[in-house]
Amino acid sequence: RPQVLRNMVHCADLSNPTKPLGLYRQWTERIMEEFFRQGDRERERGMEISPMCDKHSASVEKSQVGFIDFVVQPLWEAWAELVHPDAREMLRALHENREWFRLRAPLSPEPP
Repeated sequence: RPQVLRNMVHCADLSNPTKPLGLYRQWTERIMEEFFRQGDRERERGMEISPMCDKHSASVEKSQVGFIDFVVQPLWEAWAELVHPDAREMLRALHENREWFRLRAPLSPEPP
């Protein structure tokens, strides 16, 4: 039971990609702005810039597809097996949102 509760909290923490696209995009923008500020601070200090924190080379679209594929989707599919059919709508939104970002990934700027 404690493991189920931990997984529920983890799903809640990683739920933005399962939300309606407009809301998911707003949160993605906020998170990426935070990453880019971190990258700017690292650049100012002469440090190596952390992955996904370099605003000059990061692809938001590709990062979201990877985030969904390797982190969010496996977690949410496992959770959906426990709460089926209640998670069906969230999984549908997750797949639609992944496709939206995937279709825009080639339009991402190439690194300088």
